[in-house]
Amino acid sequence: MKNPYEFPPFRDLLEAVPREGIDRFADLEDRFLAAMGAFDAVQAAGDLSSGQNQNKGLFFNELMGRLLERCAGVGVAKRGKRRGVLLEWVDVDLCYPSDPSKPPLVIAETKMAGTPQHPGNEKSAPLIGRRASADTAKRVREIALNVIDLKLADATAGVTPIGDIATWIQQQRPAVFTLFGLRITDDNDLRLALRDAQQLANSYANGVGLALYRPRDVSTFAGRTDYVAVRPPGGMSIDDALRRLCRQVRAAVG
Repeated sequence: MKNPYEFPPFRDLLEAVPREGIDRFADLEDRFLAAMGAFDAVQAAGDLSSGQNQNKGLFFNELMGRLLERCAGVGVAKRGKRRGVLLEWVDVDLCYPSDPSKPPLVIAETKMAGTPQHPGNEKSAPLIGRRASADTAKRVREIALNVIDLKLADATAGVTPIGDIATWIQQQRPAVFTLFGLRITDDNDLRLALRDAQQLANSYANGVGLALYRPRDVSTFAGRTDYVAVRPPGGMSIDDALRRLCRQVRAAVG
């Protein structure tokens, strides 16, 4: 299984987006949770290599990209690189325009965090697994660095006075969105993950979307990968962020 298309539940869901004309995450959330559960059950059993464990993030990136393309009506680059200033090349998960020779106008970072306990993370909490919040703060720092670097590298950045840094971050190209898929273990994990997401929304990002889910029953092996959705805060659902992201891409096209 070298890519997300080789895992049948991932492949089936990705193919369903164009086949069924799906452009809202809410319309496929139940199938998304089922696919996450199927993948995590294989992971928890120790049947995946460390490289194969990354396929969940690749799948999430591809799924978000397809939903965005359905809404915006144009193609976007997935898993590309754009020139920075401090970093020669900045990894970008989703980007419009898709042409790597053109400066990015709109980008989106897609991140997944939280896994069931499996042979690759024995140090995680017994039964619960690795908390999503163990990685969200680190992801936010990475995104912040990438945002600043891409904005500084924009063609107009050298002649546009920065002035108030908070205003400059929000207004300087490219517009930046973040889409998180988070496996939540308990109330404290949820609180910490939401804190990090809100800090990002209040500073470096033009929008943050969250797909939150938790195990139905951590006391059993099957229950630890049988997921139920957790409602995100108002204005921070995946579809909230995708709508705003779609509007930004359409404006850039125009």
